[in-house]
Amino acid sequence: MNTKYFLGLTFYPDNAFAKNIDSFRSRFDPKYQTNPYLHLPIVPPFEVEVTETKALQQELIEELESFFFENTANHVMKFSGLDVHEYKKNKILYLNPQVDEEFALCQESLFAICQSYITDREKKMKDSQKTFLTIGRFQDGPDLHVSIEMAKKEFHEFTALAYQSICLFTKNNGIWYREADLVSFDKPNVSFLQSTGSSL
Repeated sequence: MNTKYFLGLTFYPDNAFAKNIDSFRSRFDPKYQTNPYLHLPIVPPFEVEVTETKALQQELIEELESFFFENTANHVMKFSGLDVHEYKKNKILYLNPQVDEEFALCQESLFAICQSYITDREKKMKDSQKTFLTIGRFQDGPDLHVSIEMAKKEFHEFTALAYQSICLFTKNNGIWYREADLVSFDKPNVSFLQSTGSSL
């Protein structure tokens, strides 16, 4: 039996920027109810045999421990504006993350590990490093334009989000749950977060 997973970078939710995102998503992202956690997907959904889950988790943890060896303080993701991604008939409004080279290497490595656990060749993931933080999904153009104008007002002061964990999510009855935090990051102090602020 296969189980569906994806890997996400989660963020600390108790700051103004995170609360803004949460509020906007609750209004404009229909998938908010099935995945309410504030996160940036870093490995897209994939299916693995249930019996392989423990081995997959362990390998991902070991990889992340080697990447972030005792270096779990003051990691933040900055964002550089809004953009729209068209997927089939859907239009996705998202915040564009500034992914540094080190994190991109980590992402590639995690992708390769997850890929190696997929037994069905038909279901291999397409290697796409494009990652973004969805804040709204639309099928209607006018609705999208209205929400973009609202987003410009609500996110005019863009700040960084502090890493909370890199998490393995699993799907159960159509809802994504946090299966395991593979690595957890220290909570930054308020003054550190304020110093990383930027605007659109």
